[in-house]
Amino acid sequence: MRSDLAPGLDDTAVAPTAPAVAAPMAASLAPPLGRAPAPVAPGVEAPVVKRRRRWAVELGVLVLLGIAYTVVRGRWGTDAGAAMAHGHWVLHAEGALFDHLERPLNSWIVGVPVIAVAACYFYALMHYLMTPLVLLASRHRGGRQYWRGYVAIVVASAIALVSYAAFPAAPPRLLHDIGITDVMAHFADYGWWGAAASAPRGIGDATNQFAAMPSLHFGWSLWCAIQMWGLGGRGWRIAAVAYPTLQVLVVLATGNHFLLDVVGGALCVLAAYGVALAGARIWAARGARSAAMVAD
Repeated sequence: MRSDLAPGLDDTAVAPTAPAVAAPMAASLAPPLGRAPAPVAPGVEAPVVKRRRRWAVELGVLVLLGIAYTVVRGRWGTDAGAAMAHGHWVLHAEGALFDHLERPLNSWIVGVPVIAVAACYFYALMHYLMTPLVLLASRHRGGRQYWRGYVAIVVASAIALVSYAAFPAAPPRLLHDIGITDVMAHFADYGWWGAAASAPRGIGDATNQFAAMPSLHFGWSLWCAIQMWGLGGRGWRIAAVAYPTLQVLVVLATGNHFLLDVVGGALCVLAAYGVALAGARIWAARGARSAAMVAD
């Protein structure tokens, strides 16, 4: 036995080398090659499944709303006599305002073909481009603003559908005795539309031209403005002011809506946001009660 070894140790006991000590330590510190997904408690949906189900529900509601919108506008509120009478009622309700605002604006734009054609394209396209674009941008941002906007556009569209069925109203361009030129029909050679507003030629009968009160062209532009303002950023907020402003000028100048139709569209959207806010408060209060019960 060697005398230079510590008591109790002989030359057969060999101290572990540095690599032997470091290997287990390195193995314990190294990041795992793959991490198993966190276990999900029984009866609780995985986050991915929950997100997919939510997307399916949101999309399904919008699809059903689109079907209902098409069916209601196509089958109800098509009484031409009632629509003409209601259109004249709206005209008389506006009184002198129509003569001093809408008729001069319509006469002016007919005399400036470049602006008139641009207004026709604006009317025919922006309504169908901006609304889904803003909806997707809001969905990407998420949060309370998106859900308020989602509920608001569904409720506003439902309110408008009831109005179209119960109160068919002809737009100014179809009331031939009031001095309004149908601008889109007048400049139809420059686009795909014919005599049925923005509907493509040949399928004008598939749309209800008496769905003028309220104006969802303006109502949805106001909805877009509220959502865009909430997105923040200078660009979004400039668009939030410019888009509904241009929309109201276009719908009046082209003879597609009375000013009171525009007001009706605005009231639909504002009432729908009121419903959305009330629903959010009820939901929050319900959640607070549930949390209190759990805490107790």
